[in-house]
Amino acid sequence: MRRIQLILGVGLLVGALLGVVLTTVRASPVLAVPHEPAAHHPVSPLLPQAPNEFRPVPEVDTVTVDGVQRTYRSFAASSAAGKLPLLIVLHGRGQPGSSVLAMTGFLGLAQQRQTVLLIPDGQHRSWNAGHGCCGFAGAHQTPDIQFLAAIVADALRRWPIDPGRVYLVGYSNGGKLAYSAVCAYPTLFTAVATYGAVPLSPCAPGTPPVSVMLAAGTADQVLPFQGKPGGHPPLPSVAQAVSCLRAQDGCPTDSRSSRDGAAVVQQWAGCAGGTDVESVVYPGRGHAWPATGSPTTSALMWTFLSRHDGRGQPRPG
Repeated sequence: MRRIQLILGVGLLVGALLGVVLTTVRASPVLAVPHEPAAHHPVSPLLPQAPNEFRPVPEVDTVTVDGVQRTYRSFAASSAAGKLPLLIVLHGRGQPGSSVLAMTGFLGLAQQRQTVLLIPDGQHRSWNAGHGCCGFAGAHQTPDIQFLAAIVADALRRWPIDPGRVYLVGYSNGGKLAYSAVCAYPTLFTAVATYGAVPLSPCAPGTPPVSVMLAAGTADQVLPFQGKPGGHPPLPSVAQAVSCLRAQDGCPTDSRSSRDGAAVVQQWAGCAGGTDVESVVYPGRGHAWPATGSPTTSALMWTFLSRHDGRGQPRPG
């Protein structure tokens, strides 16, 4: 876990510096829309750059979906020993990709050649997760689920990626899209992890199971921990969302609980198809990504995701 913490932390400085680069190399401008309050998207404290660290050069890549050119940022080693996992990180509404890169620190994994990292751009910095959510993308029904499938196909064609290790991480609006994408393409994604998001509806009956980690703060005012039945769209409570995920994956009733730093972790293992479900609760935390502490949320997520390779039982965590 310490190594994962170091790797993720090292990426924070480069992520922040790349924020300047990314805003100048966009293939096409991203139109500004009113942001969520700044407190929703804080940048983590920066850690020193490790000496002789590999620094992947960010590329702006495009795919065409329904006749519209869409962009995503890729961070990949020019050469790698063997096939790598693919990690896709989805930003929150009103948040640029450079911000989520610095906020999470996942760039450190690409620097250590542990993954190919992709940061897709939502239209007007929003995602269509279904049910009218959220912002411009939700109102205009942009085909964001198909966009994610297209960039996975593009990545598999361009880089040496293990198709059994395609991971999806989402924050806030991006987390809601992640759940919708897994329902639509359950065999495309090996495992998903989110913070500040719940599924807006269950997957259709008979959808193949996918391993899921749902992380949330009990003091979240944007995604109320106890739910918001009268919201647009209605939001289930975190407990209801986890129960729904467990049912989808055919999990047993028995679980294992533990404390990992500031997080209270509850795991249901041995679910259908070798999947598992984890609930990670941060007492007193709000909607902001919990980037501080030991271990960080990003470290917990990578530990969870990297246990799964799409070939049966997950490796012990």
